[in-house]
Amino acid sequence: MRKVDKVNTLLLIIIALLLMILIFRNTTNYVIAQGDGSAQQVFGVVGGQLGSRQPFYLVDTEEQIIMVYEYFQGGSLGLVAARNYKYDKKLQHYGKPFGASIEDVKAELLKTPIK
Repeated sequence: MRKVDKVNTLLLIIIALLLMILIFRNTTNYVIAQGDGSAQQVFGVVGGQLGSRQPFYLVDTEEQIIMVYEYFQGGSLGLVAARNYKYDKKLQHYGKPFGASIEDVKAELLKTPIK
């Protein structure tokens, strides 16, 4: 019976320590990215933390605009960049590798006389 009591006491201590860690841990060191905050045609996604900065991406699908904001731990939020992607989707090479293939470049170089 003595051995069972020691094991139970040890398990109780471990459970208590894990509960204390869950309760008292510092939650300001991380943010879990979620793409769930949407309002009709606008949604936002939080990016990974970069030092003391936290990027926030806001996408307006109706106006086809992507905006990037940065939140600084001091409490300020600033617009970093904005871009309209309306015409990006109309590019002919969209979704394809760009430029000539290595074989085409090699063949073209071999055709050119060296001066």
